[in-house]
Amino acid sequence: MEANKIRLMVVDDHEVVRTGLRAILEPEDDIEVIAEASSAVEAARQADANQPNVVLMDVRMEGMNGIEACRLIKNAHPDMAVLMLTSFSEEEAVTSAIMAGASGFLLKNVGRAELLKAIRAVGSGQSLLDPAVTRSVIDRYAQLLESERDRAVDAISDREREVITLVAQGMTNRQIAEKLVISENTARNHVSRILEKLNLTRRSEAAVFAAQHGLLPEDE
Repeated sequence: MEANKIRLMVVDDHEVVRTGLRAILEPEDDIEVIAEASSAVEAARQADANQPNVVLMDVRMEGMNGIEACRLIKNAHPDMAVLMLTSFSEEEAVTSAIMAGASGFLLKNVGRAELLKAIRAVGSGQSLLDPAVTRSVIDRYAQLLESERDRAVDAISDREREVITLVAQGMTNRQIAEKLVISENTARNHVSRILEKLNLTRRSEAAVFAAQHGLLPEDE
């Protein structure tokens, strides 16, 4: 085998799909299909045994899905590239696969030329995302970020909202205490709880959070 050949493993729980992919890939001089797997567990086992450069993995499989298989493989073999095959309706799965360490994503109806190009790209260390699913993934990330923001803001009590607003205005604990007619110690405790809830370490970070999450008055 030539040193620069891509060692590929095909993972799909449908034999006819694996056979079809082999028919496309085996004529290529720079790609060698060195293993197949019909389940996520088998994929992880075959990855250990055969050390492919690239794993072509279906997202949807019976039992443990391709995302979990990707996570197992990447944990054991960080340099192994996993290229996921997905359908357009699976943007949530694609987002999860990003977190699992997948190197790229393609729609299942991809053409032969695009498939070969993608395999060669991830085999050379690149990452890629099929343009047809890019917008779905971006939208999904936006939803996740919005949810995170909502949870963080919801964690703050009405009094803590007042305090973080005054922190963002540059007030000291003593000034906050005078403004809210509370003790300086109580003001200090409020600030400490705010930092803890938001997983922040400095007052300046709390000020930035308040500005970014709409906690400041309109004229601030």
